[in-house]
Amino acid sequence: MPIPPEILASIDLPGVLDGLPLGVAVLDPEGRVITVNSALERLTGISREEARGVPCRHVIRSGLCFRRCPAEGGADTDIVNRNRARIPVRLSAVPVRDALGRELYRLDIVEDLSALREMERRLEEPGGVGGLVGKSPAMERILRLLPAMAQADAPVCVIGETGSGKDSVAEAIHKLSPRSREPFVRVGCGPTPPQTLEAELFGRRAASGEIVPGALQRAGAGTVYLSDVGDLPEELQVRLVRLLDEGVAVPAGGSAPLRCQARVLASSGASPEELTRLGRLRQDLAYRLGALRVDLPPLRERPEDIEFLLAHFLEVFAAKFRKDVRSFTPKARRLLLAHDYPGNVRELRNIVEFAVMVCTKPAIPPACLPAHLLGLLGQGGEE
Repeated sequence: MPIPPEILASIDLPGVLDGLPLGVAVLDPEGRVITVNSALERLTGISREEARGVPCRHVIRSGLCFRRCPAEGGADTDIVNRNRARIPVRLSAVPVRDALGRELYRLDIVEDLSALREMERRLEEPGGVGGLVGKSPAMERILRLLPAMAQADAPVCVIGETGSGKDSVAEAIHKLSPRSREPFVRVGCGPTPPQTLEAELFGRRAASGEIVPGALQRAGAGTVYLSDVGDLPEELQVRLVRLLDEGVAVPAGGSAPLRCQARVLASSGASPEELTRLGRLRQDLAYRLGALRVDLPPLRERPEDIEFLLAHFLEVFAAKFRKDVRSFTPKARRLLLAHDYPGNVRELRNIVEFAVMVCTKPAIPPACLPAHLLGLLGQGGEE
């Protein structure tokens, strides 16, 4: 039901729209601008006073707008702003209709994709994080989130099953951050004697009196990544809380605290709250790690990515092994798409690497897939 005119007139529409992070233009049924919000002003360089009454295509200047109006579902395109800069955006339209279905006005929503495109470009550079790929809505949301997280200094907790890409996310956050030129130091918190892990993380005082630097010192102003943080012994969790609060750490066997500038990232197979419930993570540490988090869905919950990843890794390993392998046979593809990938992206990657390595034909048949996979699926054969 449309908003009655008397109520609509009482609403501070520009004030409401200015609180939105996306660019918004309100259009009349003829496609002329009623108003725009401040986010769209910044994006286009055109003020709301200049835009009022102007055809939308002269404000949101995109080839898509000249050919046809953006679809309700959204379409990726470029716009050209006042300074003739080309900006990648996603355009979508939300029509507002009366009870008879007549359009009263329309909202054109403009989402700036510059940060996402820059991230994709940087991840594709030599040394980029090749494991962080995907085209599903879930992965796209994560890719949109990471550039903002990368600019912060607060800890980030990456949560996901084995093989889902937690390490790749941590590396991407570092690579996209202002700390990217500083070291990225990974510390595995898995089964390790506490004294060894303490020295690895906080450093230690040698018999000579010199301080042997740990990960926190070696990282400098970079990033320390704690994988499987739920395996960190409780006494070291207490010291990690102090580090996060005060920015200092005392090396093993030492007495004087050392200033630490590194940002801390962590990963786990379960959320901080679940780890606390299981008695594996102190609550005070869970609070500090849980403020910023990335939840990685398992591959079985994003089937759109499976075919994309199969093609991606096929191209990667065909180039690596210098083999003319271009596709999978229909039966092999069906088998691969039917698998639930308990090992997630890592398992899929290993399957494709093996298949390309042993295949001698342009199309990979089931016979070139790992035997354990064929056994799980109860399949075999050549085609």
